Amino acid sequence: MSENTITTLSEFLEQSGAHYRVFDMGRRVTKLSAKKFTRFEAAEVPYPYPFQRTALFGIIFWHPQFTDRHYVWFLKFPLDEQGLLIQAARDEFLVMVLDRVGEYLLAAADGKYIEGALKDSPYSFNPREDRMAAFNAQATKSLSLRPSSFYEAAYDYFTGQKPFDSWQVLGMQGVADIAVRTDDKTLTKALIQTLPQLPPQPFHMLTSFMENAEPANNMVEALQWRLKNELEQNQPDITEVCACLRAVSNTSAQGMVESMVKQTLVSDISRHIEVLAVIAGRCWKVLESSELCQLFVEKLAVNEAGYEGFSHILADLMFMPGMRELVMTALRNPNRSAELTQQVGTMFGS
Repeated sequence: MSENTITTLSEFLEQSGAHYRVFDMGRRVTKLSAKKFTRFEAAEVPYPYPFQRTALFGIIFWHPQFTDRHYVWFLKFPLDEQGLLIQAARDEFLVMVLDRVGEYLLAAADGKYIEGALKDSPYSFNPREDRMAAFNAQATKSLSLRPSSFYEAAYDYFTGQKPFDSWQVLGMQGVADIAVRTDDKTLTKALIQTLPQLPPQPFHMLTSFMENAEPANNMVEALQWRLKNELEQNQPDITEVCACLRAVSNTSAQGMVESMVKQTLVSDISRHIEVLAVIAGRCWKVLESSELCQLFVEKLAVNEAGYEGFSHILADLMFMPGMRELVMTALRNPNRSAELTQQVGTMFGS
């Protein structure tokens, strides 16, 4: 191997003959395009979904001649103040992998050997169970593979073919498979009917996986109805409100998400830190609207957790690509409330 032939992880995978897909594993489990990943590796763009100042992602790779053998690495790399990759960390990881498996990663075609290359690496991690279920669902869908053996039972339940009180038999993996397969028109049509009626437990399980998918507009409408109905209760349920917001957060119908977030922020329930955390952590794209961003920081200023909640959520939100200037503009607004003025004074030490 000639010196300096491989400088990035994507180059390493390509030169070893592998085909691969990359999925974010931090903010939500969602596919990253090869172009976006390559630009991130070159430190040309910030990581699109930073989580606690780290890029967490899963790479599934395979040899084109052996499509039945898939290998998975879960990796975490630190980000700098601008959300860009700290390349020294990636370089250290590459040196270790090249030392253990050489340039031709797939030559041995030995699964234990390939996956064992990450043993003891500070840059590898094990996702929690629900993240693994979401990853498996995304990966099988992306590679046009069959869903898990749990899919059929989940399909029957969520399409209304089984009683709503029989949800205890559902497997987590089956629910994750349902959530990402919203391009199935029959499934989507049935879900629109069942979503408003589902009991809390299966509804919350499904919506926790829907944040990784891109639900169609008519499904978002069904969730918007459920949120509106909940907000009209004397004591809206926080978990239910958060579930509705998480479920729609990754849809392309961002106008509807904006409307749902606004409905939530003008409700008294917006004092709860969990609700504000979901809006900032999952629905941040709608906060690119200056009006909604202003409303959000005003509500954050009077949240039940006080200054600690205010500073923690703002720090996370400002680290998202493109959000820092928008938030700073809202904080500097000369027409801001006395409560926001006080929180800003504490934050900047005045």
